[in-house]
Amino acid sequence: MPVVAFCASAWLTATTIASLGSPWWVNVTVSVVAMLCTALCVLDNFSAEARHDAMIKRCSELQGQLECDPLTGLMNRSAFNKALTNLRANVSESVEVMVLFFDLDRFKDVNDSLGHRAGDQLLVEVANRAGTVLSDATAFARLGGDEFAALVPLKGSVRPQHYGELIVELINEPFDIDHHRVSVAASVGIATGDPFVDEGHELLRRADAAMYAAKGAARGSCRIFDEKLSGRQVRETSIRSELGTCLAEGGLKLVYQPLIDARTGVLSSAEALLRASSPGLANVDTATLISIAEKSGQIIELTEWTMDAVFSAIRELESTPVALNISPVYFRQPQFVHKIIDRLLESDTPPDLLTIEVTEGVLIADMVAARESIAQLREIGVKLYLDDFGTCYSSMSYLQHLELDGLKLDKTFLRNIGDHKKTSQIIKAMIDFGHSLDMRVVMEGVESEWQVRLLQLLNCDLLQGYELGAPMELAELRALRDRVYLPAPQHQPSAGRPLKRGNL
Repeated sequence: MPVVAFCASAWLTATTIASLGSPWWVNVTVSVVAMLCTALCVLDNFSAEARHDAMIKRCSELQGQLECDPLTGLMNRSAFNKALTNLRANVSESVEVMVLFFDLDRFKDVNDSLGHRAGDQLLVEVANRAGTVLSDATAFARLGGDEFAALVPLKGSVRPQHYGELIVELINEPFDIDHHRVSVAASVGIATGDPFVDEGHELLRRADAAMYAAKGAARGSCRIFDEKLSGRQVRETSIRSELGTCLAEGGLKLVYQPLIDARTGVLSSAEALLRASSPGLANVDTATLISIAEKSGQIIELTEWTMDAVFSAIRELESTPVALNISPVYFRQPQFVHKIIDRLLESDTPPDLLTIEVTEGVLIADMVAARESIAQLREIGVKLYLDDFGTCYSSMSYLQHLELDGLKLDKTFLRNIGDHKKTSQIIKAMIDFGHSLDMRVVMEGVESEWQVRLLQLLNCDLLQGYELGAPMELAELRALRDRVYLPAPQHQPSAGRPLKRGNL
């Protein structure tokens, strides 16, 4: 029974008893009961109001939490998007607005080396420092990860560049995080516009493009969006966005190009190559996609997706090795080797069926670290090949410090082999050089039968190119792996049918 109804019933009963001429002590008791009932009714009304007020307050708190970043106390992405949508309602017609966007360079290194707790503390300190510069902002938000954005009305004579330069300067100062001296940098992008002409979300997109231009030019710098960025940078922003969608929704796939043993004529292994099935990336070549992913930081997620797909392919092929290309950006991660090993163990993938291909960019950055990582991977059975060998003047000097399993000669050597008689001598010298270091040598870009025969005579180990097989689906590779033939080297007895385009 509700408190009010109970009190009313008790009070009515008490007054009825009193009216019957009961003894004095009964009348006193009845009076006390009546007063208690009245008090209970008042308290119940008060508690109902309190409960209502508490509910309103809690709803307000929950709404605040929905629009507040719990780590830094700044706006979150949802709240900032609302501020951009309502841009015109928050400024006067005569005020120009600035959208400022920045993220941190080397932030992931802090997480990897000191842990996520230290990373969170760093983000709070960054928000505090930047907040001193952005005190005039009508909206200041942490969009996620290490990305921050602000909406600032431009008043007086303060230049937009001034805000960006101050933030760069403040963030460049070392932080004291858990008794560690931590150094990061901020790359800042700025876009300005008229709130009654320019849409808020478009200004954020321009600021994002300007930030990536700053990051590409010199880490820890500021860039204002201008017309020079409206072509290339806008395209890169679109590609980054589309790549993010593909990673989230499964718009990527791998195809596999065979490597043929030049002596036996059979499939030796295959190289996994990235392809995007999204219409938005249909005209974007893989090299451009990888380059943009490296600049944006998406290369981490992209590489790990590729890694998992390759390990799945290795298990399906059972005995055919598969080569995985690793970006220098991913290779230089402190936990690179551990990530490879963990994924091999989790997927139950035999490490001796995995080949990792790296370019000289891996070696140039840090020879000591590269040598250690390569040694650890080879110790568990993973093979390491140096890709695009011969395209950098320093190749041979680096190889004396490394233990590798193979070299892949760049396809440019074959491109002009018919026009330059010394080219075949150069190829032979590189093949002999690789053999002298106990490495297998792969020739890329094989596109004719006579090139096959020449490379067999030059004692090349493995051949790869469209003459032998274009990149194909995994099921197709599996179906054709036992039906690959090459003509036998002319100095050896014939051991297979003549090579024809389409044999594979």
